[in-house]
Amino acid sequence: MRSALLCFALASAVVPTLAFAKAPAASAMFLHPDGMGANTWNVLRMKEVGPDGRLAWDALPALAIYVGPVDDSVNASSNAGATTHAYGVRTHLESFGLDRAGDVPKNAEGQRLSIARQAMQAGRKLVLINSSSITEPGTAAFLASIKDRDDEAGIAAQLLAAGPDIMLGGGEQFFLPAGKQGRHGAGLRQDGRDLVKEAEAAGYVVVFTREELAALPRDAKKVLGLFAAEATFNELSEAKMRKQKLTPFQPQAPRFDDMLAFALDRVRDAEQGYLIVGNEEGTDNLSGENNVPATLEAAAGADRAIRLALNEHAKNPALTVVVCSDSDNGGMNATSDDLDELPRPLPKRSENGSLLSSDQGQPYLSAADARGKRIPFYVVWASNSDMAGGTVARGIGPGASVIHGTIDSTTIYQALRLGLFPQP
Repeated sequence: MRSALLCFALASAVVPTLAFAKAPAASAMFLHPDGMGANTWNVLRMKEVGPDGRLAWDALPALAIYVGPVDDSVNASSNAGATTHAYGVRTHLESFGLDRAGDVPKNAEGQRLSIARQAMQAGRKLVLINSSSITEPGTAAFLASIKDRDDEAGIAAQLLAAGPDIMLGGGEQFFLPAGKQGRHGAGLRQDGRDLVKEAEAAGYVVVFTREELAALPRDAKKVLGLFAAEATFNELSEAKMRKQKLTPFQPQAPRFDDMLAFALDRVRDAEQGYLIVGNEEGTDNLSGENNVPATLEAAAGADRAIRLALNEHAKNPALTVVVCSDSDNGGMNATSDDLDELPRPLPKRSENGSLLSSDQGQPYLSAADARGKRIPFYVVWASNSDMAGGTVARGIGPGASVIHGTIDSTTIYQALRLGLFPQP
């Protein structure tokens, strides 16, 4: 009898602990592999896992066709697309966090607040990650509002003033006064301000290489990473990259997925949750150079980041993950059509004049398919710029419930808001 009573007492003592165990905080992650249409994902699938394989991107269960015109163009610019994602309203092609009147846009709820500023006001941790300069609009338009997209010094100042918890990317030259030598080159600011020193005074730990980032102690909560003078990738055509003996990404800089892994390690246990906005710009700029190997190298990093996000969601089902681009840059497409009839080396253009890319005159080979066979193919390009169409949004978690069928670009904001602020 005593034994039974003791067991009952112990069980009773445990119940309150279980009853009051705190559920994970609602959080959201927006990953933006810029310029990647469904066709680019298809070419990556061939390269990484074979034509019948599956990427991490394929494992995101929510899926919708993404339609993203702006007021004056059938396709978005990077800054206009990011402004729409940040505020949930359509804008014009030149917008960078501003409406046509030059004011901060009113969001879908009628407030002049981006989803990032709403998250910060609610006590969420905020992380910005960019493989280009941290001032690039895919991330910066969530906090900065500026008339001239090229005023990256002004954007840098606004980002620092906003005070996100973690900023990781390139763009050191926009944080330093003109002529001052930094770790990656000379500064370009004309106002004399040294934003690196200002960041340190504001409590940021500033790092400049992947090794310095990896060595940061766990108690480094506010972090500014400036890993290149501008972009962390080399924006060149395949021929120029080969001639200059350069790799697609600069060796001193962490890759997109490395930066995401670092950020998650710092914010996953945030009491009030977090918002991560991450932009892989290499997929856009390198496809603009019609550089197949470099574009796919950037795309593979984006897919690794998605795998990290999926793993994080498995640990925390309250996490919403949204993945999309706002355009299809270059119109990359793979085909094996007429390979037996084409001369070797393969021509520079297809029969209708489209630019044709190959492995130095020979077909690319896919990764092995389910039969163990590697299939030859080549790539044709439609353009060297942003285009509408072929863009897909995917996601997982509470906010991803709005991603289905065909959605407008404004739905990305809705998904992130629903993920951060669940409806009762």
